[in-house]
Amino acid sequence: MANYAIVVAAGQGTRFGGETPKQFLLLHDRPVIAHTLQRFEQSALIEKIVVVAAPAWKNYLSREIVARFQFKKCAAVVSGGERRQDSVWAGWQALALKPKDIVVVHDAVRPLFSLLLLEKVIAACARHDGCIPALSLPDTVKQVAGEIITATLDRECLKLAQTPQAFRSEVLQRAFQQAQSENIQGTDEAALVERSGRRICWVEGEASNLKITTPSDLDLADFFLRQREVRSPA
Repeated sequence: MANYAIVVAAGQGTRFGGETPKQFLLLHDRPVIAHTLQRFEQSALIEKIVVVAAPAWKNYLSREIVARFQFKKCAAVVSGGERRQDSVWAGWQALALKPKDIVVVHDAVRPLFSLLLLEKVIAACARHDGCIPALSLPDTVKQVAGEIITATLDRECLKLAQTPQAFRSEVLQRAFQQAQSENIQGTDEAALVERSGRRICWVEGEASNLKITTPSDLDLADFFLRQREVRSPA
């Protein structure tokens, strides 16, 4: 059994604004995605990485990110599809996987996950069909309809999902195939696996493992990186 990573970098970052996708913007003098790939490069648990890019940015990613920063574990850069699950499926197909192998799917714009979190997700996946990191909600959660509050939800039963998400290869394959046959779209891979009837567990996520969506997120990620440098000086 081996562990592989699919890094999803096919998004255009329309909510962020600007012509350059957010995964290629500079964070601490390096592109965001370079920080992400470096984490997987450093992990002794990950054997190979496949990066999924928008077709227009595929050559740039291969040349200016993978080659420039010498990410040796990156086995391929492949073109993504219109939907997230199409992109992840393209990455899955680029790997020569065995049924019991573990596939870790991660957002390119989450550059600050720790190696410890990655280890926890993979370890839990070995005991279940899949595992995701998730955060508890600190605030009261309201359900609304337009301007009206319709219910107060029990936040103890609610979690905020993060990546990296890990799944057994055969489980993820069947979930994708079912979604394709039923024309189902999921917001993440866990949603597709859940729909296929498999059981997914969760481990506590990390507040610093934020998804860079807006310019303020980029500023916050820079702050977290500087804090790490203070705690662990070179």
